[in-house]
Amino acid sequence: MPKLNLPEEKTFTGPAIVWKRIAAFAVDILIINFVLLFPFRSALQEAIPETSSFSETFRMLEQSSSLTSTLTVIGVMAGVLALLYFYMLEKRIGQTPGKMMFNIKVVSEHGSSWPFFVRSLFLLPVFPFILLIFIDPVVMLFNKEGQRLSEILGKTRVIEEFRMV
Repeated sequence: MPKLNLPEEKTFTGPAIVWKRIAAFAVDILIINFVLLFPFRSALQEAIPETSSFSETFRMLEQSSSLTSTLTVIGVMAGVLALLYFYMLEKRIGQTPGKMMFNIKVVSEHGSSWPFFVRSLFLLPVFPFILLIFIDPVVMLFNKEGQRLSEILGKTRVIEEFRMV
């Protein structure tokens, strides 16, 4: 059988499209919510008595330091699990399930695994990292490379592979 002389497929990478990044993040948050954080729901329901309003719940939290401590521990544990989800998957395979669905991945600019930890810090629900939740995406919108602040600090990029035949 004669060998066909077909042109080779050419691939190149570029910054991932913003809507794909947002959609991938939404998928990952759903996975975290249903898989990682689901066990905490029963602990929260046991810890927080039912109240009729937000202000009543707030007053109860102000008056009970043990309840506040319990909620803080649960919040930190949930934040650490979310951080580990992104860190471990991006470090090991360069993608989370959400990124896999949209064919985007994270690459380090210098091969170290530390940047994957730095870029995932915005997930921790404690101050001062809570500010990154708001600042991080805004930087991405105004950065010509399409990088979030945590990606710039961590020297990583979210890329997409494009194929041309």
